[in-house]
Amino acid sequence: MRDAKLLLVTVLLSLVLSGCSSDGLEDLRDFVKNAYADRKPKVEPLPEIKMQETFIYNSANLADPFATFNLNPQSQKNASGPRPDPNRRKEPLEDYPLDSLKMVGTLTRGKQTWAVIQAPDGTVHRAQQGDHLGQNSGMISKISEEKIDLIELIQGNMGDWVEREASLTLVE
Repeated sequence: MRDAKLLLVTVLLSLVLSGCSSDGLEDLRDFVKNAYADRKPKVEPLPEIKMQETFIYNSANLADPFATFNLNPQSQKNASGPRPDPNRRKEPLEDYPLDSLKMVGTLTRGKQTWAVIQAPDGTVHRAQQGDHLGQNSGMISKISEEKIDLIELIQGNMGDWVEREASLTLVE
């Protein structure tokens, strides 16, 4: 019993003494509290707002941009020139955008040349002149050792189809 009382007194005395002790950081706390107390943060002024000149649209002598003849492209039945064949069966390489396809080589047998093309999913295909690539109805016009030349059909602003040259170069 006497050892228990001695232990209890020792524990209580150590608790009382530990409450009186300091952690030695009072001077640091005072510095942080007072160091920038008299300084105000520097805030830059807001930029000056420039007034825009007003413009009054006078459509008296101009065409109406919302007229029905401006919104509907010309009929494709009357249009002449190139256009994609809607009845043609799509080839596997037409599922990918042209910029995602990679030319990785060529194969030649006699006078026949094929381009070796890697699709984004990792599959490898071979294509020859006249085959189609890309999502813009691109048809291979020429295959050389370092690139494939294509003619793509792009729909213009008025609904007409325009041919555009494109190429796919060899990736090393």
